[in-house]
Amino acid sequence: MESITKDIRFALRSLTKRPAFTAIALVTLALGIGVNTAIFSVVNAVMLRPLPYENPGQLVRLWSDRSGQRTDQMEFSPAEITDFRDQLTTFEDVGLFDIGLSANLTGGTQPERVNGSEATPGLFNVLRVKPLLGRTFSPDETEVKQSKVVLFSESLWRRRFGSDPNIVGRTVQLDSESYTVIGVLPESFKVPEKTDIWLPFSFTAEDWKNDRQHYYVLAVGRLKQGVTLAQAKADLEGIVKRLSPTFSAARKKWGITVIPMHEQVVGKIGVTLWILFGAVGLVLLIACVNVANLLLTRTADRQKELAIRVALGAGRRRIIRQLLLESLLLALIGGGAGALLAVWITKLFSTSLLESLPRGEEIKVDLTVLLFTLGVSVLTAFIFGLAPALQGSNPNLNETLKEGGRRSSAGARRRLRDALVVSEIALSLVLLVGAGLLVKSFLRLQSVNAGFDARHVLTMEVTLPRIQYPKTAEQNAFVQEALRRIEGLPGVKSAAATINLPLVGTWGMGYAVPNRPNEPNQVADNANVTPRYFKTMGIPLLQGRDFSDHDTGDTTPVVIINEAFARKHFPNENPLGQIINAGSKREIVGVVGNVKPRGLDLVSKPQLYLPYAQKPTIASFFTFTIRTESAPLSLTAAVQQEIAALDKNLPVANVRTMDQIVSTSLEQRRLTMRLFMGFAAIAVLLAAIGVYGVVSYSVTQRTHELGIRVALGARCSDVLSLILKQGIVLACIGVAVGIGAALALTRLMRSLLFQVAATDIATFVSVAVGLIAVVLLACYVPARRATKVDPLEALRYE
Repeated sequence: MESITKDIRFALRSLTKRPAFTAIALVTLALGIGVNTAIFSVVNAVMLRPLPYENPGQLVRLWSDRSGQRTDQMEFSPAEITDFRDQLTTFEDVGLFDIGLSANLTGGTQPERVNGSEATPGLFNVLRVKPLLGRTFSPDETEVKQSKVVLFSESLWRRRFGSDPNIVGRTVQLDSESYTVIGVLPESFKVPEKTDIWLPFSFTAEDWKNDRQHYYVLAVGRLKQGVTLAQAKADLEGIVKRLSPTFSAARKKWGITVIPMHEQVVGKIGVTLWILFGAVGLVLLIACVNVANLLLTRTADRQKELAIRVALGAGRRRIIRQLLLESLLLALIGGGAGALLAVWITKLFSTSLLESLPRGEEIKVDLTVLLFTLGVSVLTAFIFGLAPALQGSNPNLNETLKEGGRRSSAGARRRLRDALVVSEIALSLVLLVGAGLLVKSFLRLQSVNAGFDARHVLTMEVTLPRIQYPKTAEQNAFVQEALRRIEGLPGVKSAAATINLPLVGTWGMGYAVPNRPNEPNQVADNANVTPRYFKTMGIPLLQGRDFSDHDTGDTTPVVIINEAFARKHFPNENPLGQIINAGSKREIVGVVGNVKPRGLDLVSKPQLYLPYAQKPTIASFFTFTIRTESAPLSLTAAVQQEIAALDKNLPVANVRTMDQIVSTSLEQRRLTMRLFMGFAAIAVLLAAIGVYGVVSYSVTQRTHELGIRVALGARCSDVLSLILKQGIVLACIGVAVGIGAALALTRLMRSLLFQVAATDIATFVSVAVGLIAVVLLACYVPARRATKVDPLEALRYE
C-alpha cells in the first residue's frame, strides 16, 4: 500500500507538470464518458429499469387483431372484450380502460380541461396500485351513469388542490356534474399516460355488449404466477377457437395479440436507443484512441526516464503499474467531469428534447448511472493505457541511454500511432455516414405531402359537458354558433371543427361496402367534421361536395371518403352516390385527398369523414381548426373570449398551430438525427485532433531529416507535399476501413430511415470526401510549420 501511495503521488505530480497534455486528455475523456453516461441514463430509465409495479414481469397488454396474422395492435370493441374476458384461465385478472376522455373541472379561480380515462376496478387490481389517499373503484361502482365517483392523479391533486390531505370525500364539478373524490393515485401510476382523472368504466349496458362497430377499449392483464407468455397465448387462442362458431363471416380471422407490458411501454424507441448507445460507444472508443495516442507520444518523450528506472532495477511490472495508474487517474478525473457533464445533458433531455419518450420523466443520473460511469472510467483507463504502458515498460537501454538516443526513431511505435489514427478516422466515418443517412431521411420526411396545408392554421380543443349538451343537436348548435362567431373575427379566413386532427391520431370504424369484396373485420380511419373543414385544413376536394349545414341527424346519413378508400373499393367507377355501411347506411357525397392521420412516414389508409351533426352523442369533445391571415397564435385570446361568451365554464385546451403539430410528429426522428450529428461532430473533432497530433509529432521527430532536405535544395512545396502525403495515406486507409465497417453497421439503422437505403452511395461518397478534407486541414498546420524549418538550426540541434 505504501508503494501504491507513492505511485499515486508521483502520478499526480507527473500530470500536473504537463498541464497542456493533461487538459487535452481530460477534456477528451470527459466528452467521451459524459455523452455515454447521458445516453445510458436514458437507456436505463426507459429500457432497463423495471416498471414501477409489483412483479412487472407478469404484466401484459392485450390487443385485438383483425388481420389474422396475430401481429396487429388494435383496440377492442366492447363486444369483443366481453366475448373472452371471463373465460381466461392463465390470467389472474384483466383490467379494461379507454383513452381520450376529457372533462371540464370547474370551481375555483379558473376552469380547467383535464384528461381522463374510464377504467374497471380490474385495472387497479392488475397493476396492484396503492393509492396515496383513499381507495380505488369497487365492483358496485361500475354501473353506467350510476356512481359519480372519481380518482385524481397525484399531479392534479398537488397542482389544483394544493395537496389537500382532506381531498377524499370532497365533491368536485366535472362537466357541471358533482363527483365525489374517492382517492389519489401515485405519480408512478401511468396507465394510460398523462391522465388526470379516472372514472368508473362498465360493460353491463346491453348496447355495449352488442357493439362491434367501434374500437376504443384497451386491456392489460396479469399472468398467474409461473405462467409463461406462450401458455397465455395458447389460452387466448383456445378461447378464440371455441368462440369462432358464433362469429360472423367478417370475424372469422379475429384473434388476440399479447405483448409484455415492458415491451409495450418501450415500443419502437428501444431500437433507436440501442443504436444511439452504440453510437456513443464509438465516440468513447475514439476518445480512448485519442488519449492512447497522446500517451504514446508522452511515453516516447519519457523513454530516457523509463530507461533509467529499468537500469536502476525497476521491473517491467512496476513500470506497467505506474503507467496504468497514471491512466487510471486520468480516467477517473475525466469520468468525474463526464458525470457532471451528463447531469447537465440529462436535464436538457428531460426538459426539452425527450418529452415524447416513454418514462422520460424518470431520466436522471442516479446511483446505477454513476456505477456505470465508474465502470466505464476504469475500462477506458485499461483500453487507452495498456498499449503505452507495454511500450514504455520495455525500453531499448542501449539506444535510449546513449547521447542523442532520446531522438532516435522507433518504427514500431510510429506504426502503432498511425494505426490508432486510422481507427479514429474509420470510426468517425461510421458515425458520419449514420448521421448523413438520418439527415437525408429527415429531409425527405419533411418533404412528404401530409395531405393538408399546415400554414396559418390554429387549433384548440373544447369539451362540452354532457349534462348541459346531452344531444347531438344541442352540441351541434353550440359548435355552429361558436364557428359563426369565430369566422366573424378579423383575420379569420375560415373555421371548422373536428373530432380527430391529422397526425394526432384517429379512431377506427368498422364498415362494409355492399355488393363488393370486403375483407374480414375491415376498419377505416374515422373523423367527424363540420362543413368547411376541408377548406380550412387545405385538404383538396377531388369529387362531389363538402358537407353542408343541412347534413344533420334528421337528414339522410352521408359520408365523404378519401382517395385511398375510393381506389380500394371503387377503382374503375364513380363512387358518388354509392352506399356503404358505417354504423348505418350512408351515401357517398364526396371524395377528398389522402391525409396522414398518424404519421408522415405511414401510408394513408382508407378514411371516412362523417358530418359532425350526425355523430354519436358519445363524443362530446372536438377541436376547432381556424385558418388565419397572419400569425395564428395572435388570435388565441380573441377566440377564447368568443367561446367564454357562449359558456364561461368551458376551458380551452391544447392551443397549437398545425405547424407545431407537424413538428411534434417529427420530434423523435429529429432528436435521433441531432444526437447522431452531435456524436459525429465530436468524433470528427477528436479524429482531427488525433491526426494533427500524430503529424505534428512526426514533424518534430523529422526535424533533422527536413533540415537536410531543405539544405540540399528541397522547395517549400516539396516539404509540404511530403508531410501532407502522410496525412493523405492515413486518411485514405481510414476511409477505406470505415466504408467497410459502415456498410455492415448502417444496416442496423434501417428502421430509422425513410426512403433512404442504408447503403446510399451519395451519402457514403460525400462523407468520405468531407472527412478526407478535414484530415488534410488537420495536417496542413504542422505541414506548414515543416516548410519553415531552418537548416542551420535543425543541423545544430543534431
